[in-house]
Amino acid sequence: MKKLLATAVASAFVLIAPAVQAAVTNNDFTVQVNLTSVCEATNNGTTTMDFGTYTAFQPGAQSGSAVNLTFRCTRGFAPTSVAFDTVNGTAAGVGVLQGLQYALTAGAPSTVAGTAATTATIGTGDAVTYNVTGSMPANQAGACATAACGPTTHVRTLIVTY
Repeated sequence: MKKLLATAVASAFVLIAPAVQAAVTNNDFTVQVNLTSVCEATNNGTTTMDFGTYTAFQPGAQSGSAVNLTFRCTRGFAPTSVAFDTVNGTAAGVGVLQGLQYALTAGAPSTVAGTAATTATIGTGDAVTYNVTGSMPANQAGACATAACGPTTHVRTLIVTY
């Protein structure tokens, strides 16, 4: 009798209880970001332009070994200009070492495109590389109190404006 009564109560509860249904609702929102584009130098270690040995009053100009200076930039963002730091009173890439004048030139940049971000991976920046060359004019005297001097160095900076 107890079993019959329990079954009847359970059956009545099922008939009285409302049916449970799954429901979905949406609420839209905006995702936003402000990106500040950047270019940063990526060369590690020392990058050296070497003019080798210059003989006083030599008849030909002396070329320096070229250096490649690379910057990592926001994808699709290109620097607008480059310049050299001010040394010996000029920012035009002209300098003097051991009484020998030299001139530097930065070539047009070459760019290797970075990769786009996806939902599975982060993106990478563009690699922007400037080839910097240098030359010492012919027929210079130089400045040295002994038969040979050097090497003499100073640090130069390529300034990228973006």
